Amino acid sequence: MLASDIKDAYLSQLGFVRLSFYWSWDYPMGALEASFIPPTDVRYLHQSAAFDGARLYAYSWVQEPGYLLSTERHLSAVDHIVAELETDDPAGLRLQVEEFFRQHGGRAPMNWPATDKPASYWN
Repeated sequence: MLASDIKDAYLSQLGFVRLSFYWSWDYPMGALEASFIPPTDVRYLHQSAAFDGARLYAYSWVQEPGYLLSTERHLSAVDHIVAELETDDPAGLRLQVEEFFRQHGGRAPMNWPATDKPASYWN
C-alpha cells in the first residue's frame, strides 16, 4: 500500500472526504496559490462543520510527509492555516482536528446550515 493510500484511509476515518487531486486541476485560471503549497497535494473537506460554521480542510502531500489543516480550500493568507504537521503521525492529526472543533464550539449537527457548503466547490 502506498503512503498516499494510507493517508487517504486515515483522513477518511477522521471524517474527511476527498475533494480533488492536485490544485492545478482544480484552481481557477489565473489565480495564484500560496507559494508554500506543493503542486502535488490532495485536498479534503471534513464532513462536519464546526458549530460556528467554520469548515476544516486538509491538504495531504502526495510525495512528502505531513498535512496542512486550513479553514479555506484555496489559501490566500497565512491566517487560513489551522495547523501544519511535518509528519504523517495519525495521533497528531487527530489531536489537531479535535482542537479545531473545540475552538469553534464543537461539531454542528449534520443538518446544520454551514457557511461554506462543500457542494459549492464542485462547480
